Amino acid sequence: MDYKYIEQLLERYWACETSLQEEQILRTFFQQQEVPEHLMAYKAIFDVQQEQAEATLGEEFDERILEMIEGDPVKAIPLRGGLRRRSFLRPLYQAAGLVALILTIGIAAQHSFDEEGQSQHTQFAQTDSLERPADEFVTVPETQEAAVTVEQDSINLTR
Repeated sequence: MDYKYIEQLLERYWACETSLQEEQILRTFFQQQEVPEHLMAYKAIFDVQQEQAEATLGEEFDERILEMIEGDPVKAIPLRGGLRRRSFLRPLYQAAGLVALILTIGIAAQHSFDEEGQSQHTQFAQTDSLERPADEFVTVPETQEAAVTVEQDSINLTR
């Protein structure tokens, strides 16, 4: 007997391309007593699938589960005192959080203002030195020693 159709169905089955009706054809084929030897390896797979499909939970399962559930009830442990301590310390925690928040905002604001001031100061220093006429600069002869001190708003030259 030629089993090419079953072999084609098996190839499509392993490629996940069969329909539900074709899978049912394969199941009924492998439920037969006489299966060719070269297809005997697949019979065990379809037998296991059939057994799993037929497996159901019996009545005794439900009874055992209900007995387990209806066993000792779970007792709740009251939380006495725990809430009182928390309510006593809650204002202190809120005050500490508020102080930390204010300090963080203040430090961030101060840091941003410092960066603005530094950028304006360096910008002023750059524009100030570029706008000076050339005759304001002092030349020092090489034979004399000179010391230059730079202060915040002026440059001092001493000999």
